[in-house]
Amino acid sequence: VAQIKEGATVAIPNDPTNLGRALLLLQKEKLITLKEGKGLLPIALDITDNPRHLQIMELEGAQLPRVLDDPKVDVAIISTTYIQQTGLSPVHDSVFIEDKNSPYVNILVAREDNKNAENVKEFLQSYQSSEVAKAAETIFNGGAVPGW
Repeated sequence: VAQIKEGATVAIPNDPTNLGRALLLLQKEKLITLKEGKGLLPIALDITDNPRHLQIMELEGAQLPRVLDDPKVDVAIISTTYIQQTGLSPVHDSVFIEDKNSPYVNILVAREDNKNAENVKEFLQSYQSSEVAKAAETIFNGGAVPGW
């Protein structure tokens, strides 16, 4: 994080969920401060302190891997889904990364009337297996964290 210079341009996703996620990650790294009470969906206008005068550039998530080649962009916050297209490892090539306590985990949900169905139970058991965790580890180059 210390290598992020004054006035650096930071490219982040522009969809509501990942925009908030990126801003919260920047706040976690003490690069910005956000208004309190915004939960998981802050927007750039909620930045109350930006001591390094970072320039926030909002882009479509799928474009973010490409901006790594743009000399005008210093840092990009890219989801694991898109970063793997570059051949980079979210674990080994990142400046900073979310930890296992991130609120952004996939959740299995079922309707009330079938939450106890055998096929739902079987799927849950399979999904939470060590085999699936290992496959996700391989597919996402170490960037997937089991949420169970």
